[in-house]
Amino acid sequence: MSEQNTQFMNYIKENLKGDTQQNALSFVQYLISIGMTAGGSINDGNFAYKGELVCYTYFGSSSHNPGYPEPWTLWIGGDYGKELESVPFDDRMKEIAWANVHDCDNCRGTRCNPDERTTVFGRDFDNLCVSVFGFTDPNAEAVELAKKLMEMKKHTIDSKE
Repeated sequence: MSEQNTQFMNYIKENLKGDTQQNALSFVQYLISIGMTAGGSINDGNFAYKGELVCYTYFGSSSHNPGYPEPWTLWIGGDYGKELESVPFDDRMKEIAWANVHDCDNCRGTRCNPDERTTVFGRDFDNLCVSVFGFTDPNAEAVELAKKLMEMKKHTIDSKE
């Protein structure tokens, strides 16, 4: 395990509690197990796979970074217009996905396309952020969905080779 991955795990163990800690550890352990690596600062970073960004995480208090949800936030971008046959999503997973689409709030100014319609697992949305999903303190069920989204991203990156 890389030093950065170890530091992420230690930060979660030291700073998050209860279900929040368990859910964050479950997600990060899964990312590491499928070959993804941490980058950025320990509580405000990202994970990449083969050099491509797969998700952005924030662990901590908004008192340190006003405007960031706490105690744990996960943002995932990408194209989810269709599901992959190798990574099926049941109706419940799709409902969780739709409940966590992330509206554009012009956070980066130039990367979002708020005037475009985006299809996410068969449902159309307007005004989505480049980070299609935004999970704040995701519960175990939402973490399972996020793992499936990571599996999709990994498959997509691997298929480019």
